[in-house]
Amino acid sequence: MSQTNTSPTLASMAIVVSFIQFANALEYMAFNPIFAFMAPTFAVPLAFSGYVSAAYTFAAMFSGVIAFYFIGAINQKRFLLSNMALLCILTAITTLTTHFGVLLALRFFAGLVGGTTMGVATSLLINAAPAQLRGKMVSMVIAAFSMISIVGMPAVLFICSRWGWKTALLSLSACCFVALGLIVHFIPAQQAYTGPRQKITLDAQTLLFASGNALVQFSPMLLIPLLVPLMQLLGATVTELAWLFFAGGIAGYLATRLTGLFTQRYTILTLALASSALFVASLLIPTLHYANAWLFIVLFLAGAYSRLVSSSVLTLQFPDNAQRAGYGSLQTALMHLATTAAFSLSSWLLSARALTLDALKPVLIVCDLSALLFPLLVPLLQRKLALRSAASHP
Repeated sequence: MSQTNTSPTLASMAIVVSFIQFANALEYMAFNPIFAFMAPTFAVPLAFSGYVSAAYTFAAMFSGVIAFYFIGAINQKRFLLSNMALLCILTAITTLTTHFGVLLALRFFAGLVGGTTMGVATSLLINAAPAQLRGKMVSMVIAAFSMISIVGMPAVLFICSRWGWKTALLSLSACCFVALGLIVHFIPAQQAYTGPRQKITLDAQTLLFASGNALVQFSPMLLIPLLVPLMQLLGATVTELAWLFFAGGIAGYLATRLTGLFTQRYTILTLALASSALFVASLLIPTLHYANAWLFIVLFLAGAYSRLVSSSVLTLQFPDNAQRAGYGSLQTALMHLATTAAFSLSSWLLSARALTLDALKPVLIVCDLSALLFPLLVPLLQRKLALRSAASHP
């Protein structure tokens, strides 16, 4: 493999892991809009969608922490296959019930398997990539989130409106089934780790590095539940909303891929500062009452995805190859925790308020302040990595 180009095998593996990310994340994220079609069948109010999301998120956090301790000792390709097979089955079985309690149980079990899937898949890819290409690989995987906005959500909503929610869930199950075949054919068997196996411990330093992505994700997640009404306050019409999300998804995808390429040319601190500047600039638009929803969504999602790539490239340097899957599972668990905290805080800050741009200011202030923590965290993490490297190579 050359030092600058991606081999065909590694490129294929990256595309497959990106598709696994797409299928896994879409299966989770699509349930909120799909539940609007499901609620009448289950005879519950639409507000119960929060319980459905919470069941998945809680299980994903729990399984991520548990996997941190044991995942490094098992065959990770086989574990990935089992997870995707179970997710495929659980999603399909959901179409057979009309009992809300059963639905919650199925989403809980889906969270148990979905919460560890990406940590394992990404670790297999990163371990296979040379150090200088890992930033590019990470950006390809994270770009799958953008594709959910561009392709996944519009397709799911179209299927729901045309053929019903059961067909939409079966299509998600089919995506997981396709992922199974791709894993078998394109993910290589896990290589045995021949070096001394040092067990990763859940100490303060591990938590500091593992929480980096959670900190970065916390800021945009404060506004994610409010994006539709916020863009309407910025002048967007109902008919423009789908195109706004499409444009934001394109911007996020381009920012993700460019940031991955730039990791080979610029320092992580430079990328963290630039991406955070984009993100904070997007928040100035509603703060200053500047009615431009298009500019807001482009800057917001571009900055958010670019920050996530920068953080991922830095924090993945902490574990060694044998520890990466467990570390990745812990990272995912903390990201779910940050998402839950952000959604709850956003709702609390806006409780008993009519939704106006002025009412949004407390949320925007918290979003701004939390976003500024990432560029401050980068030098600290880099210094700890340098000290560890110096200690291991005296």
